Amino acid sequence: MIDSKLKQIASELNGEYTIEDYKISFTDGSRSPESYHKVRYEYAESKIFILIQTGFTETARVITTLSPYTRPIEFEIDCVSPFENLFLRRKSRFKVKCKNQNFKHFLENKALRIFIKIMETENFNPRIFTQNDESNNQIILEFHLGFPKWPEIFDEINQFLKLIIDELNSNNRFVSHKAYKEKN
Repeated sequence: MIDSKLKQIASELNGEYTIEDYKISFTDGSRSPESYHKVRYEYAESKIFILIQTGFTETARVITTLSPYTRPIEFEIDCVSPFENLFLRRKSRFKVKCKNQNFKHFLENKALRIFIKIMETENFNPRIFTQNDESNNQIILEFHLGFPKWPEIFDEINQFLKLIIDELNSNNRFVSHKAYKEKN
C-alpha cells in the first residue's frame, strides 16, 4: 500500500521513488526485516526528500533543503499528544517557537491547520524544526508511523511544505506584525 502511494506522489511531482530492503541482525542471533522507502522531488528550487523506515523502527522523516535563494527563518514545532491534551485542554496541539512574529502567526493560523483534521482522529504527532547542515538550510519533519492512516498524510505534508516555502520566498517577514495580521 505504501509503495503505490509513494510511487503516485513521485509521479505526480516529477520525482523518483526507490526502496531498499535490509535484514538487521541482533546480538541474540535474531533478524528483523527493515525497508527504506525514499522519494525525492523538487518544489521552487527546494529539494524534498521523504524517508520512511518500516520494520524494526516505524518512522518517517521529510527533509526539505531550501533553495540558496530562500532566506530561512528558524522555528520549532512540537506536539502535545492526545493523551496529554486531555489534561491540558489546549485549543491547539502544536507548540510553536519562532522569533519572527509574522511567520509564527502564519504557522499557527494557516500552515498547521492543514493537519487539524487528521490529528482529530489519528495519533499524528510531528516534530518540525529547522537546521543548518553544511550551509544548507533545512526543514525537518519527523513522525512515528503508529497510526493506521499514515500513508494518507503525505498529501497534507506536501501541501504544508509548499505553503512554508512560498511564505519564506515572500516578503512578508518585512511587513509590520499589525499589517501582516490584518492582511492574513
